[in-house]
Amino acid sequence: MVIINGQSFNTVVDAAGALGVSAKTIGDYIRKGIIPPPPQIHYGVRVLRHYPRAYLRQAKKILAGYRKDRIARFGSRS
Repeated sequence: MVIINGQSFNTVVDAAGALGVSAKTIGDYIRKGIIPPPPQIHYGVRVLRHYPRAYLRQAKKILAGYRKDRIARFGSRS
């Protein structure tokens, strides 16, 4: 979590914990278009991605459907 001007924002590490994947995997999912890019905050010359609760809820639903589809197509890993 990062705090900017007294307001707290979830980072990719926080999102990774909430979604049960690594921060790298979240980046891969975004690059592949599996989940949408998160909102951005402009802080001076920096542009920071943040992961609000609403975004994480949406991403969880998308990933649940994605995983269900992959299991249906390729079977489980067990």
